[in-house]
Amino acid sequence: MDMTLRTYDPSKLDEFSLRLLDLASIVRQMANLSREQGIEDLPLHDKKALEWCVKLEQWAHKTRADLEVKILQDKAERRGRSAAE
Repeated sequence: MDMTLRTYDPSKLDEFSLRLLDLASIVRQMANLSREQGIEDLPLHDKKALEWCVKLEQWAHKTRADLEVKILQDKAERRGRSAAE
């Protein structure tokens, strides 16, 4: 699997989060429809989807930590510049 490092601005993060919300909405619609129609035993091949969810959760936690480090680094850099002035 090819890992690509790309920069994201807040708009790109919003776009990505909306894509995830769209997927969540589809699954919620399926849950509601199956509930409304009395379907209690829908067979699904979920192994890969569950694996992807675990990886996505790990990625989200790591990415959040990376953002917090970047924020601290930027604050320290700004303080250093203003102290030098």
